[in-house]
Amino acid sequence: MENKDNDRQICRAKIEINSTEDYDFQAVAVPTDNKQLRYSYQNDEYFYQVLRTGKENIDISRFDNGLPLFDNHPYDQSAKNILGITRSYEFTEDGIKVNVKYGSRADEALRSDISSGVINSVSIEGDVINYSIERKVGEIPIYYAELWQPTSLSLAPVPND
Repeated sequence: MENKDNDRQICRAKIEINSTEDYDFQAVAVPTDNKQLRYSYQNDEYFYQVLRTGKENIDISRFDNGLPLFDNHPYDQSAKNILGITRSYEFTEDGIKVNVKYGSRADEALRSDISSGVINSVSIEGDVINYSIERKVGEIPIYYAELWQPTSLSLAPVPND
């Protein structure tokens, strides 16, 4: 195993339509579903990235204040682009479930597209603090994010993965 530090990455999460007074939908991140082929300039190699979603793998300090929900990985992460905010989270056997509440900028068309499944996933952006790297002869290495910190969620029409 090797270590690699400080890298901005994205974890895919499926939208589940479960709503309460506190939130409008849930984003469920499962580690087996977020494997992405990426390229490391530092190591000059392609690799599969897996962001682990266990309680010991995620720095939740930003979740406690709520993460913003943006539209389509905006480069301008200003308040005018926020469509909602995370209200709470829980760790389950499947991974992490994040409960999201719409803001006033999330119009009815967007809400309808999410509830009908037209938009069915979000990206959870974050910073990887530490990877472990698994290498096997003749195979693409797998970089496991052993510790990472989510910073925002984005609705993305074309997923990064």
